[in-house]
Amino acid sequence: MKKINVDLGQRRYSIFVGMGVLSELPRVLGAISKDSPVVIITDRNVISACGKMVRKVLRDFPAPCVEIVLEPGEKAKSLKVFSGAVAAIAERTRGHKPTLVALGGGVIGDLAGFIAATYRRGVPLVQVPTTLLAQVDSSCGGKVGVDLVKAKNIVGAFYQPRAVLADTRFLKSLPDRQVLSGLAEVIKYAVIKSPALFDRLEKNMAKVKSLDKDLMEYVISRCLSIKAGIVERDEFDSGDVRIILNFGHTLGHAVESASGYSGIYDHGEAVSIGMVMAGEIAVRLGIFAQSGQQRMKDLLRSAGLPLCPEGVAVRKVLTSYKYDKKFTSGRNRFVLPEKIGKVRVFEDVPESLIEDVVSGVCGLRKKDSTGRSAP
Repeated sequence: MKKINVDLGQRRYSIFVGMGVLSELPRVLGAISKDSPVVIITDRNVISACGKMVRKVLRDFPAPCVEIVLEPGEKAKSLKVFSGAVAAIAERTRGHKPTLVALGGGVIGDLAGFIAATYRRGVPLVQVPTTLLAQVDSSCGGKVGVDLVKAKNIVGAFYQPRAVLADTRFLKSLPDRQVLSGLAEVIKYAVIKSPALFDRLEKNMAKVKSLDKDLMEYVISRCLSIKAGIVERDEFDSGDVRIILNFGHTLGHAVESASGYSGIYDHGEAVSIGMVMAGEIAVRLGIFAQSGQQRMKDLLRSAGLPLCPEGVAVRKVLTSYKYDKKFTSGRNRFVLPEKIGKVRVFEDVPESLIEDVVSGVCGLRKKDSTGRSAP
């Protein structure tokens, strides 16, 4: 087991990574309160795969445990679902201030975190991420929220958990697509901050995809250590430090939004496409070598991730990206790579260049009439 501390003063907490760390849950909950009811917010797929394990761990916990089971998918991150879940929690924990446990992937973590931040003006939250994407990224850092139709994560808050338990046993229950989605965020961390992690992924992608126990513990811990260090320096995303975590997300979120959160592309797949677009913008601006862009694309391809979208309208992508939260005073802002392991924020990227890159990347499949995979 590895332990990573996130030092945020009074909001400090620990992240536990490794096989079997779920066993720490009763101790973590007991340190918060042994009397308050525990509300587990999860979805139908997760409770089916992991519910028995969690119930066994909490079998002897003295406080009552309540399960709120939602439908899976990005569409659960809506104000309508939020309202229904809050009403259910209020009904089932009358007169008590509960502790919430987010059991699931990034969608559940974001939604449960937003509920924790707003219900009774704040209740304790424990993140128990069950997907690779949530374990390496979204469970740490305190960004929580829900989506609107036109923009992802546009309604939200900063709300830190009391602890994060990233049990690698959960990864074995994941469909291949969810593993690949998490790998997009892993590659993001390598590009923004760690050439050594990038090299290791290049040399060991087959072992990573097979979820090798020791390698995954290293990969998850390395990503979380990077994120913890960034969050400690810029918890509220106000100092142009934390913004680098959004590499690939500006246009990636736009791809998700343009697809109507229909499942054509999940978050990691969209971020993969967004990284390719951001890299291409950087190449066109002359700040990123074509060789670096090719290495990144080759690594994404070896992970099995998409490099260009299909079935998504260019016009909708170009409309959606303008709702990005990083934009200020009407000026666009992009996190762009300068080399593997280093990115920087750029403002006022020419709109014509963005449109050209988005149109070009979105059109790659259409241009390839040979039947081969598009580059």
